[in-house]
Amino acid sequence: MQKQILKNILIYLGGGLLCVGLLFWSLESFNGSQGHWEAEIGQAESQLALTLRLAGREDRPLNRQVVITDKGSGTHSGGTFSLPDQAEQMPGNRLKFQDTTILPGRVKFEWEGHEFDLMPDRLSVDGKKYNWKDQTPIALVR
Repeated sequence: MQKQILKNILIYLGGGLLCVGLLFWSLESFNGSQGHWEAEIGQAESQLALTLRLAGREDRPLNRQVVITDKGSGTHSGGTFSLPDQAEQMPGNRLKFQDTTILPGRVKFEWEGHEFDLMPDRLSVDGKKYNWKDQTPIALVR
């Protein structure tokens, strides 16, 4: 009788561990397919520009350009940075908040005296909300 109870416990425990393992694997697989935030330092004409985008999701084109109108394009060397992973490598950047539990998540950082808050449903710059669908460059003055 005791052997049968112990056997049942081991079977249920093994089945439960297998289910938990499959759940974590499926969540990891789902999360990896959701893309990640990128920030690209470049130029728009002769001004400093920052292009923010959701990379890895061609079906969801979230992309906005921010132009710092009072800064020349030579202020920072150009480059593309994965956020939040490469935030420390981005010149002049200070990461303020990140929640990437479910990608792409939320990343909040300060760059060139302006605060950027990236979320899938909206972009916020210095507290003002912008729609990802509008492709008009966001002009900022320091």
